[in-house]
Amino acid sequence: MVHRDFRSARTTAILAATVAMLAWSAPAFTAPVGEEDVPATSIVPADGESAPAPVNSPSSAGTPSAPAAAGMTYPPAPAAKPPSHRASSRNSVRAPEIEPTQARLKVLQEAPVYSAPTKSSKRIEQLTPEKFVEVTGSTHYYLQVKLKTGQTGYIDPSSVELVKPTDKVFVLTHDAAVLEKPNRWAKKLAEVHQGRNVHVVGLSLNYMRIRMKSGLEGFIPITALE
Repeated sequence: MVHRDFRSARTTAILAATVAMLAWSAPAFTAPVGEEDVPATSIVPADGESAPAPVNSPSSAGTPSAPAAAGMTYPPAPAAKPPSHRASSRNSVRAPEIEPTQARLKVLQEAPVYSAPTKSSKRIEQLTPEKFVEVTGSTHYYLQVKLKTGQTGYIDPSSVELVKPTDKVFVLTHDAAVLEKPNRWAKKLAEVHQGRNVHVVGLSLNYMRIRMKSGLEGFIPITALE
């Protein structure tokens, strides 16, 4: 009798413990799921808008920063054209420096008239001996002439009577350089000073040919006597 009562009491204790355990764990199975328990990736945006892909998601990898429109392609930028040496060389050609003058000189020998003050330029006419040509200026090595056709050309100074002889004495009113030829680019040979007498032996364009006491001859500008 005692043994049976012990087993009954033991069974009752086990049942009571089991019921207590079920009552304690029941809230864990029946509690509703809160919004904070929903994963971020399961949120569905409203109105059909597409949700931004996660930073490290495969769909965002390799996406360009400025994607092109669908179906459109862009041609490569045109390469820069190199500078035209031909154009720069044309622009670098400068007009010859001219010292203006006015004279009608006699032609001494046949000679070509060039389109520019260089022998490599085009020949536009031929000078005839014993004729006269109108000189309008001089360069370093050539004389500028105006032809009857109205064209401007250039001739060698040796083809005309450049110096007309004379024999006079003048008093200088200004200091002047004595030049090898009657143009401003000629080599300087000496110098004469204001108040001195000069022996003029020729006239050439805007210059006078003088002979110094030493026997040296050269050209001074006519303005040295004014």
